[in-house]
Amino acid sequence: MFYNIKPLDTLFFRDGRPFTMSSEMWTSIIFPPYPSTIYGAFRSFLIFERGGLDKFNNGDLKDELGMPEKKGSLHIKGPFISHKDTLYFPIPKDLVKVEEKLETLNLSDAKGLFMADYGLEKCLINRYDKKLEEAEGLISLNDLISYLKAENVTIGFEEIGNFYTKEQKVGIKRDRKTLASEEGFLYKTSTIRLNKNVNIYFESEGLKNYPDKGVFRLGGEGKLGFFEKSKDSLLKGLDSIEFSFESNMFKIYLATPSIFEKGWLPSWINEDTFEGAFNGIKLKLVCCSIGKYVLVGGWDMARNKPKPMQRAVPSGSVYYFRLLEETSPDSVKEAFHIKNISDVNREEGFGLAFVGGVKL
Repeated sequence: MFYNIKPLDTLFFRDGRPFTMSSEMWTSIIFPPYPSTIYGAFRSFLIFERGGLDKFNNGDLKDELGMPEKKGSLHIKGPFISHKDTLYFPIPKDLVKVEEKLETLNLSDAKGLFMADYGLEKCLINRYDKKLEEAEGLISLNDLISYLKAENVTIGFEEIGNFYTKEQKVGIKRDRKTLASEEGFLYKTSTIRLNKNVNIYFESEGLKNYPDKGVFRLGGEGKLGFFEKSKDSLLKGLDSIEFSFESNMFKIYLATPSIFEKGWLPSWINEDTFEGAFNGIKLKLVCCSIGKYVLVGGWDMARNKPKPMQRAVPSGSVYYFRLLEETSPDSVKEAFHIKNISDVNREEGFGLAFVGGVKL
């Protein structure tokens, strides 16, 4: 089931860095929010809609919504940003900005290029004489499909700031009893107000009955968001991509952050040989392009305390693999495409993978 979220106020999504109210303290924002934010808001709505925390803690809702120490069958994919019914995705990290357009870095043999013990067989290098810049922003669904099909087309992008307006708020800590302000506890936060026709979009699975619409608290400060069923899937076109793998190679693009037990490396890949298997697909990691880790935390509503902080590979990261035995593209697609592959909190939407072809 697909849902659109329309915020009823400004939104506050911050990263996982510690925040305390003190002199010259400010917070940064992230957008789109981490999958756990949407999963938590939707799950909390369902818990109270279906009986409240007492039933949840007693296990009466455990099949679908789980219990405090265990998740149920509910899981999500996303979130994504939608604008006028078009989805947008983080720019893949093997694309670079060349004169206001995006180009793919060239996959090359790593042997002889590095003095250090690099380990992987291949690397991504600059094949342009022009100045390159790291690409930041979002690409449309159609451009993502062209990228995954390894088509030689120009891919445009949108700055993330085109989807919202940033608003600053200055605050100061107050004594809970007297309500008097406390000296030295000034802070500043950044909130965002989504622009016209911009929504947050996600897919939910694992429920017997889906709500048609509702209102839940979303992100920091508990701002309200209205969600309702989407008439059609905005992911159309992704599931029908036909792949052609050159030299038995393919790539995996992560549309949402992924928490791997080995840090940047999935648990099913051997740290020495970089070989492994996933859902019966035997493969070898030959190259990757990932960004700096992001910190994922949150608030545990049932226990009323912060969740443990975890490092995650950021969205947009790309992993290149080579198949180690004869395998059809359809089998690879069935194992990875539009699947959450994170080692941790997969049901919350982490590690949403899309399969792509590789041009050599």
